[in-house]
Amino acid sequence: MSEKYYDALSDMSRIKENLIGVFEATPDITRLIVHCFDTPYIEGSISDNKSAIFIDTSLIKSDNRHIKEVGIDIFIICHKDFIKLSEEETNYYHSIGIYGNRLDSAIQAVNAAINKKSTMDIIKGTYSIGDLTFAEKEPIKQYASGTDFYGKCLSYTYQSFYNRKNYIK
Repeated sequence: MSEKYYDALSDMSRIKENLIGVFEATPDITRLIVHCFDTPYIEGSISDNKSAIFIDTSLIKSDNRHIKEVGIDIFIICHKDFIKLSEEETNYYHSIGIYGNRLDSAIQAVNAAINKKSTMDIIKGTYSIGDLTFAEKEPIKQYASGTDFYGKCLSYTYQSFYNRKNYIK
């Protein structure tokens, strides 16, 4: 029998997959955003000049061998010609309490999806010791790629145990 090792950094990749699943299963997000990627923004990745979500993680702090702090950056990028919502879209989003252009509306919808109890329960049950929370410094930043795309970055953190688990197949 082989021993299966848990790498203390594996949750940093797995949480991206989970968040993409949450975003793709949330109609209010999929109406605003066309694509989801588990990488940071890469020039040319939005081939249809519309919009996308890019998710990346980083190890922020590991003070000891027991607890680590992980950062999650969620970049929402829109082509300049796709930022404005149609009147129908604007009316719909206003009716559910979301305001602004496509980018502003998307960050509100993404944040609401993350803070939904069912999402937070998955995160706490699988990855973290507590809630996924906004980063202490610059939780929302503007992001300009120097092209025709503009975006914002939502930054979150969570704390998790930094340990090795043994599983037997």
